[in-house]
Order: sequence, then C-alpha cells, then structure tokens
Amino acid sequence: MFYNLHRNAVIGYKKLSPSDLGTSSTSNQTHIGLYEDTLNFITNYYQEASAQLIYGTNIYEAISLLDPIENPDGSLRSPKIRIGEDGDNAVARIVRDITNEDPNGNWYLLWFGLENEELVFLLIKENSDDYNMLIQQRENLDSGRVYTSDRDFAQIIHFLNTKINRLNFSYFEELELLSQVAEGTLTTRRKPRRYDIEKAQKLFQEIGRKGEEIVNEHLNRLLYSREIQSFQWMNQHSESGLPFDFEIQRNDGNILYSDSKATSYRFEQKMIFSSQELQFINENKNYMVHRVFNLNENPQLRVCENIANITDNFLHNYEKFNIITQEEDIYVKSMKISVPPTNRLLNFYDEAI
Repeated sequence: MFYNLHRNAVIGYKKLSPSDLGTSSTSNQTHIGLYEDTLNFITNYYQEASAQLIYGTNIYEAISLLDPIENPDGSLRSPKIRIGEDGDNAVARIVRDITNEDPNGNWYLLWFGLENEELVFLLIKENSDDYNMLIQQRENLDSGRVYTSDRDFAQIIHFLNTKINRLNFSYFEELELLSQVAEGTLTTRRKPRRYDIEKAQKLFQEIGRKGEEIVNEHLNRLLYSREIQSFQWMNQHSESGLPFDFEIQRNDGNILYSDSKATSYRFEQKMIFSSQELQFINENKNYMVHRVFNLNENPQLRVCENIANITDNFLHNYEKFNIITQEEDIYVKSMKISVPPTNRLLNFYDEAI
C-alpha cells in the first residue's frame, strides 16, 4: 500500500446534520464538526492542510481548513473544518456542493489521518456501495469512532486502504515515473506532494532491487538448464553505476548486456533510459532488457533483445537537434527518455515467468 493510516490515528464517523450540510433553516453554521480524539496526532489545530475527499469513485484534491470550536467561555473543544470563502477548495465546501444533489437524503462523513498527516474524508450516501460495505461492520454510522483495539478495525482499514489506493492508481503510476527523473508533470493534473515523491523514490529503489533479484533467479534457471554459459550480476553487492545490470555469456561465447526495467504496475508502464544507457546501447547492439512487471502482485518477466532500435532512431534525431542548438551555443549535457514497451520498434518475447 502506498498510503497507510497514521499509527496514532482514530477513524471518526458521523451522520451529517442539516447544519453540517448548510440546509438548516435555523442555523448559519459554516463548518462541519469533527471529534476531538480522532486527530490527536495533529499538534496544530489552526492550519490549512492538503486533504483528499472521496465520494463514490471520485477523488477530490482539497484542503482542510482546520481549527477548533470555541466554547462561550473561550475554551476550545473539538476540531472543525470550515467551508472557507467562495473559491476555496475546502473539504467542507465540496461536501456541501455534492450533497446538494439530494439535500434531504442521509449523508455520512468518515475521516482519518495518513502517515504523512494528510487527512482523508470519505463522503457516504445512505444505501451506496460504501455505506453497505461499512454497515456490515458497524450497526450504524450515525456517530462513533473506530479504534485499533476494535474487533472490526482490521476489516474497515483494509476496505479504506484498498479504496484509496485503487482510486489513486493512475497517480501512483505517474509518481513511479516521476521518481526516476529530476522533474516533470503529471497527466492526472494533480500537483505531486513532496512526501509522495520522496516515498515514490524510496519505493522505486526497492522495486529496482527486487526486479534485479527476479532477473537473477531467471538467469540462474537458464544457467542450470545450460541455456547460457555464465552470467554476472553487476549490482549484487553494491551499486556499480554501470549502464547495465547483468553481463551474460551465451553458449557460443558471445556476450550480452542486460538491464532490468522493473515496475510495480502494468507491462505497458513506460521505461526510463538515461543518457549513459542510450550511449552504451548505441555502441553495444548486444543489449537486452528484462522487463519485470506486476511486481507487488504476481511478478512477471518479458525479454526484449532489439532495444537498440530505439537508440538508432532516437540518437539520429538527437544528433541533428544538437547540431542545430550548438550553432546557438546551447548544449544538452544529460537527458532521460521514457519508452513504452509497446513501442512499434520493440519486440518483447512472451512471458518468461
């Protein structure tokens, strides 16, 4: 799971009142109240923090305008989220916009914190799929908390984690690519958070290592069945910095160089190649790619031996580009390119594992 519940978080839930929804004829309430002990991990209740609001299959990037409710005597009690001003992308305002579709219906709000202290809110309509799923665990969603000691905690957090990670899937795919380059933009039109990028970078290092381990197992099988003469794993003990991960000697004595390109996601996820790799491939046509995919579920492997087709095509155009730019005293020193495995120039063998 990319997102995980904060270790000190308590899940809170409540049935939204007409005052919460802004439909009360006797109240001009401009906030939705939360429960005091559900956000104990937050040290500052006066903040504007990034948040996610989930409704059905939609996920909204929002901000939680969080501050405490003030008692008449000036003391503070439970936190609340304000609707903010017109144009604010506040959770409470989005909740009211959505619930306007059925202002007389029964609506519920569930909330909790992630390990990065971001808040997640789940808006639930009575008799929806989310409602029916949660009501199997709790008798009602009118008011309450889910503690780690509760018998149904594991089932509820599994449901929430699965839903959040599934709805963020495209975002995670792009974060994996973004973690391999210095900068970039997301086609999902979401602004990547620093925490997300840092975690994606850490995860991709683990993914890269796991991918190489799987390729190592595959090559050991080929060695055992005498389909290759020998091989060397260049990064087995430490990162070599070489533009390939394995050196393979075929039975005819020819040497192949291989790079493991691993991903947690689909085979179609783009592969990133550095300047160093592109130059090496261009000079050594006996270069292959071991593509490891679906790494976190059921790891699979496919092999491509004509990756040089990409460099032949790309570097030819790159050299022409450099000639033009150098006339203006402009130089490209390093670069990275993304290549989908489905590129028409490439031929991947059928699944090996």
